[in-house]
Amino acid sequence: MTIPLNDLKGLMPDQLRQIATQMGEPAYRGDQLFEWLQVHQETDLTKMTNLPASFRHALLEAGAGTPALHLVETSASGSGKAVKFLFDLGNDSSGQNQGQVEAVLIVDGDRRTACLSSQVGCALDCKFCATAKMGFLRNLTAGQIVEQVHMLHQEARRRGERLTNIVMMGMGEPLLNYEAVVSALRLARATEGEVSIGGRKMTVSTAGHVPGILRLAEEEDLNVGLAISLNATEDETRSRIMPINRKWPIAQLLAAAAVYFDRKGRRVTFEYVLMDGVTDLDEDADRLAALTTSIPCKINLIPYNELDPDLHRSDLHRSDLHRSDLQGSDQGLQGSDQVFRRPSSARVDRFTRRLKQATQHTVTRRDSRGRDIDAACGQLYRRVKEEQGQQSLSPATA
Repeated sequence: MTIPLNDLKGLMPDQLRQIATQMGEPAYRGDQLFEWLQVHQETDLTKMTNLPASFRHALLEAGAGTPALHLVETSASGSGKAVKFLFDLGNDSSGQNQGQVEAVLIVDGDRRTACLSSQVGCALDCKFCATAKMGFLRNLTAGQIVEQVHMLHQEARRRGERLTNIVMMGMGEPLLNYEAVVSALRLARATEGEVSIGGRKMTVSTAGHVPGILRLAEEEDLNVGLAISLNATEDETRSRIMPINRKWPIAQLLAAAAVYFDRKGRRVTFEYVLMDGVTDLDEDADRLAALTTSIPCKINLIPYNELDPDLHRSDLHRSDLHRSDLQGSDQGLQGSDQVFRRPSSARVDRFTRRLKQATQHTVTRRDSRGRDIDAACGQLYRRVKEEQGQQSLSPATA
C-alpha cells in the first residue's frame, strides 16, 4: 500500500521509518520525524533541524507535508467549562477549500477532554443534528484528526493543564471514516510524553453503524470505549429521526453492543437525547430500561440543545415535532426545517427518576457545558457562515 506523503502527521512510526529507508536514510530518521510531528507538534520540515538537510529536501521534493488547521474562531462558555474551536482545513491541491470543522475542549472535574470531528458534515441526516444540515462534504485524514488533538492540547497547556481524554463525538460519523479515526487514536496512544493518551481514555461515538461497531470490537490493540447514540426506544420513531435505523434497527444495534462488551469487557454508553414530546415520555423511560437490561452499560441522558433560532427564522412558524407527528408519513421530517424543543427541567427530572427506578444501570444526565457558545456540533460553523454571508459548501454525494 502506498504511504501518503501528504499526511505525515497521520502516519505511524513504522510507516515513517519505511519512508526514511526508501529515501536512503537510516530507519531511525523516521523515529526522529515522528517525534517532531507528534511530540513537538511541528509541521514545518525546515525546522526539524536534527534531520539531514538532504532528507528534508527529499521529503519536500516528494510533496511531503501535513494538512494544517487554521483557527477561524474560538468561543468559551461563561463558566469556562468548554472552549469551542472552529478550524478551516485550507485548500486542496486544486485550490478548492476543504471546509471547516469544530472541536471542543471540555473541562469536567480533573478531566480535560478533547471532543473531535471525523468528517466535514455528515451523511446520516439525523433530523435533530446541526451537522446533518451541512450534508456530507468529506472525510478528514488521520493527520487532520490528530491536529485537532494538538490544537486542543496547546489550549490546555496554556491553562497549565493537559489533555486526559479523547472522544470522537464531534462532526461526522466516526465509523464511516474508520481507517482515519482508528489511525488517529493509535497515534494519540503511541505518542510519548504529555501528549500521550491511553486507549481506555478514548471513546468512539456512533449513530449506530453496526458493521463498524463489530469491526472495532475486533481491534485487539485498541480497547477504546464505545458510545451509541440511541435516542429512541422503538424503531418507528428512531427510523424517522435517525434514518440509519432503517438499515440497522434497534435489535441489531443492541446485539452489536453486546458483542462489543463481550470482546472488550467495557461497558457501553448509550447516549439518549431528550426531545420534548418525541423521546421524553414515561413509556420511553420504561422501554429504555427494558431494552438495556441484558447489556452492561451506562445511560447518559442529554436534554436537547436547541439550534440557534436566529439560523432558522423561516422555521419559527412551524409547529413542534411531537410523537403524534411521527405516526403517519415523513412529512415534516424531510429536509432540515423541523423544530425540536428541549424538555422542561421538570420533564427531564421526571424521566431521569423514572429510568433510575426501572434500571440497575448507572444513569447520568449531561447538561450542555456550552449552551452559550453554540456547543452542539455544527452550530458554531453555521453561525460563522451566516455572519460571513456565505452559502454552505455544496454537499457531496453521500
